[in-house]
Amino acid sequence: MIIKKIGISVVSLTMLTSVSMFDVYGAASKRMIEVSEQSANVVVNGQRVEGESFLYNGVTYVPARAIGEALGKEVDWDNNTQSVFVGQKINDEQGYRGTKTPYPFKEANYTEAPDGYEPVFINYVGRHGSRHLSSSKYDKTLFELLDIAEKDGQITNLGKELKKEIGKLMVVEKDHYGLLSTTGGEELKGIGSRVGQNFKELFTSDKKVIAQATFKDRTPQSRDQFIDGLEESLGDNKVDILASAFEEEKDPYLRPYDLATNYNEYVEDGEWVKLYEDYVTQSTGTRYAKEVLLQFFSEDFYKRLKAGEFELKDEKGKVKLSNPTEAASNLYELYIISSNIKGEGDFEFGRYFTTNQLKWYESVDNINDFYEKGPSLSSTDLPQNIIAPLVKELIVSTEQSIKQKDTAGIFRFAHAETIIPLSSFLDIAGANVSVDKPEDVTQNWNGSVISPMGANIQWILYSNGKDVLVKMLRNEEEIAFPIETKTYPYYKWEDVKTYYQNKLQKVGVSLDSSLEDNIELLQKKF
Repeated sequence: MIIKKIGISVVSLTMLTSVSMFDVYGAASKRMIEVSEQSANVVVNGQRVEGESFLYNGVTYVPARAIGEALGKEVDWDNNTQSVFVGQKINDEQGYRGTKTPYPFKEANYTEAPDGYEPVFINYVGRHGSRHLSSSKYDKTLFELLDIAEKDGQITNLGKELKKEIGKLMVVEKDHYGLLSTTGGEELKGIGSRVGQNFKELFTSDKKVIAQATFKDRTPQSRDQFIDGLEESLGDNKVDILASAFEEEKDPYLRPYDLATNYNEYVEDGEWVKLYEDYVTQSTGTRYAKEVLLQFFSEDFYKRLKAGEFELKDEKGKVKLSNPTEAASNLYELYIISSNIKGEGDFEFGRYFTTNQLKWYESVDNINDFYEKGPSLSSTDLPQNIIAPLVKELIVSTEQSIKQKDTAGIFRFAHAETIIPLSSFLDIAGANVSVDKPEDVTQNWNGSVISPMGANIQWILYSNGKDVLVKMLRNEEEIAFPIETKTYPYYKWEDVKTYYQNKLQKVGVSLDSSLEDNIELLQKKF
């Protein structure tokens, strides 16, 4: 047996026993090792692969390029991250951003309404568009951790690159935390424009438009961008638009979670919390966190982080980074928000993850949103029930508009914490099924579909002068109500109203309840 010495980067190798794995990633470590030349016949799909192999520590290695190309995959080397990519690189098209996914508009062909029916009213609830980071926490704490490692001489070259990239992000985010981004403005303006184009005959001078937002800046910004798009699409057809925003702590419709006492206790210490924490800290999560972080830190520094040496706080003084799981998760949060701020800067945080790692972190985000805001566990309906006052308001305002015929549409701009429970309460398919095992959540619920940035639910009302029909759009695509109809996607309004009125009665919300009544209900019951 011939022994020889070679200098090799660990990511340029692939184990013979791992040729079926397409995510190949490693830190930029390089060292001199002694290996044994060993000829091995490697056969992929019946074809012999040519390439030098060698034995090291009892494991036979073959070139990654030879295996990848034999599998029909493109093989590429990224010197910045010292990574071998077999197959598609991690890029913006792959996503894995959960509810931070930018608005996924697709051209839709709408089903014509039955003969004699014309649109008479639109009731709309939407999420704000793509945004900046909500506050200084993920960027701040991760930057500080990298800074400590650099001062202690326990940072890698890639860690220094990451620190520099986060520093650039923090410059962009300064004075913009929580605000709508350029992309978000374009998203909402586009939605408003298409509403005007698709339902132009509805917007006449004798009908007003009501546009409401929450107190958070990004929702009035979204409202105003929507209005701009709507007005531009209507051209010379001027309409009276009444724009407003709810006061903080006085909004039972778009921000019921601020008022719901029992719900907030559930968020902090509900049955779901331990299930979620156990899932996140299982072996897969800890392994991925270590793989991600060892690109940036020495093994000794990683051990210090794991031992709980650091407690790094956000701008409000809350600890947001104290262990490897949180550090890796914070980096993922920077990755998903980077797609929202393309107009402000080009950030490539996705290059530090493999595809499987991104899938994992997206699943973790989905599970959190599902239990905290969505259908949750079979033992509770609390997360979705807090949205009942808004559903009441949708029914009442629709009834009023049908009778008074003086309103073209009511457009409300809110948050994921509004859209997710609303989708569940409305029993929209794929958004309303409780799941007790965290590992089963992603098979039943997809945050990027239910509540991406700019997500919206629209009820479009049609009348023939006597009867009223309604169809529902989600993200501008026709979807089903949870009842029967012979004219899909059009449903009898009375049937839809009855279905949801029955649900409201079961949770104690009356159609004649006032805003003050609903605030009190949330504070005392929900």
